[in-house]
Amino acid sequence: MPVSPETRKLRALAKTQLFVMDLPLADASGLLASQFGGADLKQPVVWRDAESELLVNPARTRVRYAPGFVFVELSVFTDQTGDAQLLLTYKIGGSPNEASLTAVAESRPRGDATLAARWAEPVTSLVWFALLRCGQVMLGRRRAKSPLVVAGVYTLGKVLSFIATEPVSTAALRDYYADVRAGDQPLDLSILNRRYLGSVPLVRR
Repeated sequence: MPVSPETRKLRALAKTQLFVMDLPLADASGLLASQFGGADLKQPVVWRDAESELLVNPARTRVRYAPGFVFVELSVFTDQTGDAQLLLTYKIGGSPNEASLTAVAESRPRGDATLAARWAEPVTSLVWFALLRCGQVMLGRRRAKSPLVVAGVYTLGKVLSFIATEPVSTAALRDYYADVRAGDQPLDLSILNRRYLGSVPLVRR
């Protein structure tokens, strides 16, 4: 089956624009903590959910990696529990082919049972989006000729790797699915989400 010009352009773009930014473990805790909402990492940050408040100590944040996993330990405080820790586990991609912007997390963080039950959903979401913002911060430090976005994240265990690329335009999506509906092109979502890696050389910058 012939490949449409639009699909060829998407494949060429994937091959030329994909690159990887690595976040070393030594820098991870500080960069993640800086995304928690406070101007000074030494000062506590208050997270609110409905009528509840959780005091987070950014400077005491700890991050660890394992192949396909990110572990984040938060130091928190409430009037009811006093000082406590919450450990969040995120299952992410373990290779470039598995990179995405989603993660699987435990239903409740480990640590103080009362806090884990009350804050599981908001804290898990807040920390995950803070992790993704780390990639955006790293991307913002680089000079690019065209707009780039973080398209996926994975870890082999030593660093947290963010895949960056040009975004897929609405017009490209429309043309691609028009070809699919017409039967001129097989449905291949890997092209659209930039996971059309195959033999694509990922460049670290």
